[in-house]
Amino acid sequence: MKILHTSDWHLGHTLYNYDRMEEQSDMLRQMAEIVKVHQPDLFLLAGDVFHTSQPSSAAQKMFAEALVAIHDANPQMTIVATAGNHDSSSRLELNGELWNVFDVKIVGYVERNDDGVNYEKHIIEIKNESNERIGYIIAVPYIYYANYPATEDENVNRMQYFHQQLLNRVAERNTGNLPVVLTGHLAVSGANITGHERRNTHLVYENIEDMGNGYDYLALGHIHHPQAVRGNAKARYSGSPIPMSFDESYPHSVSIVEIESHGSAPKIGEREIKPLVPIVTIPKNGESIEDIIEEIDTLPKGKSYVRVKLKVKDVIPMSERTQIESRFAGLEAILCELMPVREVTAGAKEQLTLATEEFKQLTPMEIAKDYYHRQFGSEMDEELCSMLAECIEAVNNAQ
Repeated sequence: MKILHTSDWHLGHTLYNYDRMEEQSDMLRQMAEIVKVHQPDLFLLAGDVFHTSQPSSAAQKMFAEALVAIHDANPQMTIVATAGNHDSSSRLELNGELWNVFDVKIVGYVERNDDGVNYEKHIIEIKNESNERIGYIIAVPYIYYANYPATEDENVNRMQYFHQQLLNRVAERNTGNLPVVLTGHLAVSGANITGHERRNTHLVYENIEDMGNGYDYLALGHIHHPQAVRGNAKARYSGSPIPMSFDESYPHSVSIVEIESHGSAPKIGEREIKPLVPIVTIPKNGESIEDIIEEIDTLPKGKSYVRVKLKVKDVIPMSERTQIESRFAGLEAILCELMPVREVTAGAKEQLTLATEEFKQLTPMEIAKDYYHRQFGSEMDEELCSMLAECIEAVNNAQ
């Protein structure tokens, strides 16, 4: 079975309030071309279809047109899309019955019925043009931990139990030794989160073991950096197909995965998606205002998003800010951010080294008090200290 694995399209995303619909449309065009060339059996979109839970009508229209174009590029292919944490799970499933006509399966949430959990909703058979079964996909959307179905035993890991129940059900019917693909939209421990660091989102990490046993490929979404999961050659993030920020300064792609049979190692390749509008950070080499001006003057022609980093001791001088901003006048390049990079003097570096050594000798409470004082300019009150002490004790007792 051949799979095209992608995730994190974030349709409707804007960069510094600049509309990116044209870029996203070009990305989807490239996606359809890759489908046409590689003719996968399964097209898998592992969450974060849209950037917000209430996407604009233009973003929804773009998604619908993309599904039609991708289907037309390989009419025999099954398309599966799951909801991510940015999506509205119910909204995504709204037209699910209509999409079945194009062999598009959309899974937004875990459904309960009179018998408990509707596990069958998540198990999808993949068939070839001769209508022969060639594999299974277990389509699991983003799920808050508290929303995983409860178990009779409160000590059982809900997340692991849910995934294993699905994998066990597939194992019972998989008499033909066919490939099994599981999806997930979450952050696993050890993932490379380059590009996520400066965001106002808090990543909750899960253990890869909680995804259960019995899959041949784990198709992950949520982290934008394409990568194999450390310690598990069967698990992979496809990454976002175009960068969502200046910090995502690495190639973006989709993953092409081939699995011969259940139990065989997946063969994984990447197909790069080239951004229509480059996202550039300067300076590349120099740090002075003269170097920055020179690099602005050598920016390639055409539209690009630009972030300028300027090394300063404190704040960016108004004269240098004006110099940089005026240099963009008449250019198609868009100055999105002027980012100060504060200098660290030799004395400060030495002090930092000494502080690092001292840091190793501090208790967690002392570290917390020091951080609080530097952050807020006052001492932690007794109530907060007491709460923190209880947390530290609980962690120590659990080790």
